[in-house]
Amino acid sequence: MTVEGTWSPQRISFSRNDGLPKYVAIARAITLAITDGELTAGETLPAQKELAESFGVTLMTVRQAIQLLTEQDLLTTEQGKGTYVRSRPFHLPLGRLASLAAQVEASGRRLSTEVLGFAPIEISPLEQQRMGLPAPEAVELVRLRFVDGVPFILQTSLLPPEFARGVEPDELVERSLYDVLQDAHGIRVERAHETVQATSLDDESARLLGRRTGESALLSSRLTFSSDGIPVLDDRALTAGDTVVVSAERHANDGGLSLVLSRDATALADSSLPFMRGSR
Repeated sequence: MTVEGTWSPQRISFSRNDGLPKYVAIARAITLAITDGELTAGETLPAQKELAESFGVTLMTVRQAIQLLTEQDLLTTEQGKGTYVRSRPFHLPLGRLASLAAQVEASGRRLSTEVLGFAPIEISPLEQQRMGLPAPEAVELVRLRFVDGVPFILQTSLLPPEFARGVEPDELVERSLYDVLQDAHGIRVERAHETVQATSLDDESARLLGRRTGESALLSSRLTFSSDGIPVLDDRALTAGDTVVVSAERHANDGGLSLVLSRDATALADSSLPFMRGSR
């Protein structure tokens, strides 16, 4: 996702005595503009020719500066779209169970949500068994979550029909699903079983996340339980691989995280199913 840039670079006075190549000085000037907020995530830089004229250097020097910042993951270039500022990866801690809204708020960044679907669907035998439901029916909630205005996570949540009653999709634009469930049904989430694995984006998920089909991604599958031990949510969350860094504080005596080979992992999500099933 790119936005039109308003940043106008200034000509740099290059010193012949500091031994600093011109392209490095230009890269530092662009980096300073990013850290000072003059250039924001997703903002498109002026064309290379315009940059060369503004800085008073050759086109080759500008290209060297852009290449350096691309290698440092500050910029990215797309054919036909130009060069733009990359979004900072969001650090997603694995520890205390909390809603995405609470985690983003704690990081000082801004979360917004678009509800794409909320409808009953037929679920697979694996999902029915995992959620302990008497019939293969659940309500699918599909949300696109944005961090600082940039598409971040495509999330599907399966709810037991009785818990979906009283949930209004419009209020999920501003509130977390955990809070809505607590207010509507007195449900307090207490624990979850979550796996995170590598995958790639299909056509629809790539379109919604503003990415290319086939790009690497992370898929989180989370089964959440209430304080009574009842499964209340079966979540799948998909994010582009370069937008998030998963982190955890680990101690020698904690059970904590476990590393399991994919062929040995217990099935938490039915990989044969499409990511989204309800009509949009």
